[in-house]
Amino acid sequence: MARCLVCLVSDQTIPNILVAADLKPDYLLLISTPGMEKKAKSGAILETLALHGADYSARHEVIEVAENSISDFRKKIGDWIEHTDLEWEYVVNLTCGTKLMSIAAYDFFKSNFGSEMVYVPIPKNEFVTPFPLRRQTASISLAERLSVEEYLAAYGFKVISKHNLDKHHRQAKAREETTSFIFDHYQDLFPLLRRFRELIHPIEKKLTSTKGYLLRAAHATDNGHQTKLLEQLGFEYSGTEVSKTIFKADWEYLRGGWLEEYLFLRIKEAAPSGMHADILLNVHCRDPQGNENEFDVVFTFENTLHIVECKSLEAAEGDEQRIGGTINDFLYKLGALRRHFGLTPKAFLATTSSDVLYGDGALKTKLVERGRQFSTEIIPLKIERDPTGYFKKMVFERATKPQEY
Repeated sequence: MARCLVCLVSDQTIPNILVAADLKPDYLLLISTPGMEKKAKSGAILETLALHGADYSARHEVIEVAENSISDFRKKIGDWIEHTDLEWEYVVNLTCGTKLMSIAAYDFFKSNFGSEMVYVPIPKNEFVTPFPLRRQTASISLAERLSVEEYLAAYGFKVISKHNLDKHHRQAKAREETTSFIFDHYQDLFPLLRRFRELIHPIEKKLTSTKGYLLRAAHATDNGHQTKLLEQLGFEYSGTEVSKTIFKADWEYLRGGWLEEYLFLRIKEAAPSGMHADILLNVHCRDPQGNENEFDVVFTFENTLHIVECKSLEAAEGDEQRIGGTINDFLYKLGALRRHFGLTPKAFLATTSSDVLYGDGALKTKLVERGRQFSTEIIPLKIERDPTGYFKKMVFERATKPQEY
């Protein structure tokens, strides 16, 4: 008998996607509400499954019910089943939907068909079968893992920079030696980096990938590290003046892209071998309202989305600077983005700014609390000199530890 997976549609789309991808049913019955369809939640589920290699565009039905009416649920689902041409074995995912929808689904399908029920205890990558129990423990691992693009699609976001992702990766690898040199000698290089930021900010609109701009400015280096960086970047240096024809990629790197690339490479280094972690750099996407967003570094691991925002130079804690925003601005931005993506996403703000620290080098308590308000961890790179170890401990090892019910 063909199998039909019954999904209760809600703002949390991931549990339905993971169960469908794992069970691979013949048909999907998406039971939704007018509010969820206004948000295009069923469409997001179907689009994500298609990206994952499971096309249900011709093998699904969406039925809208009143979210707080068991009688409306029974009538509409009963009418659909009565008029369907095929006889199904139903499996019901009780994870999402309102409480009344879950009660109605359990009652209807258990009473009429003796259906199996499944439930995903978020954020675990497993489901339980409470009715009936398959086995004593009743927990079954979910083998499927979502990519960044699939996770974003699950919440209505569309990646619009796919054609550039491989290029960003290649550029980061090609510049890894220079990027690591900047991080390792940041204090000595800070005056030069700040000077670059002042010089390149006004010329952004003059740059393209093919049209360059001759940047020439007076600058006297303070130490050998600055001279070495100028050589690595291909600048001509006369002792009092630096010059180079720079392009869009140079501008992006010097304005702070070097830090984004450094964190991207260190996260890739921290990811455990043999386990799927999709780690991307400079992802541009469009949200369901058509607004564009950019993620410095974004990755998925164990079906959890991680967003990493990078802030170089000396961003102020709360006051606007002439160039760039404040730490609090970025915390707010991360919090706002994170809220789009369900219950489990994690966010990090990695910054070279000393304004996030007390005089003794400790992270300011009010910023820690502010970060927690937005579910964001602040990584003060002035004192956290091993980002690889940080992400290995705080993300990858933590995610793979056994969890108790």
